[in-house]
Amino acid sequence: MISHDARAYFLAFFSFSFIIRPDMKDTFTQFVRLGLIILALGVCLYWVDSTWFAPRRLPPCVQSELDAAGKNHICWDTLKGRHGNNIIWIDARSDADYEVNRLAGRDVCMFHIRPRPFELMQQQADRAMARLDEAADRGECIVVFCTNNCTDSEDVAAYLKECGIEAPFYVLEGGWDTIKIKAPEMLEAR
Repeated sequence: MISHDARAYFLAFFSFSFIIRPDMKDTFTQFVRLGLIILALGVCLYWVDSTWFAPRRLPPCVQSELDAAGKNHICWDTLKGRHGNNIIWIDARSDADYEVNRLAGRDVCMFHIRPRPFELMQQQADRAMARLDEAADRGECIVVFCTNNCTDSEDVAAYLKECGIEAPFYVLEGGWDTIKIKAPEMLEAR
């Protein structure tokens, strides 16, 4: 038989008496107290996840959903599966972002084209136009990217399409964040 002291210890340990005191008769008060503890724990877990894990995690990219939306966006895995390294990269990020981090490497062909002001975009596109015109003949595609949730890449892609370039155009879903996570070897060492 279990002694009365051992049973009391067992019940105290497994009944969360450190959270809910046995002398609290009001059920509502107990639920509120337990709810606040669960809420505090949830906030702490969310903070830990967003601080340490989320910066290295990308949202899932489903190509069929992008195609159904009618945008010319492309997921990283689809891009690499279709075109491998036959890609001309157009960086539509701000000048400050471009100066801090950019693509580099033996197999990387990249141009920096900003959509605003319009005259600057025309000048930058003119410098790249000869190479972009050759892309279709070489079996290359053109991928425009900017920072995540940025529409500048769509503006640059639309302008280049209007210029009559025949190579396939895409906007990289997730932009610069996708490149940093999926292909860190493509980043210029600084």
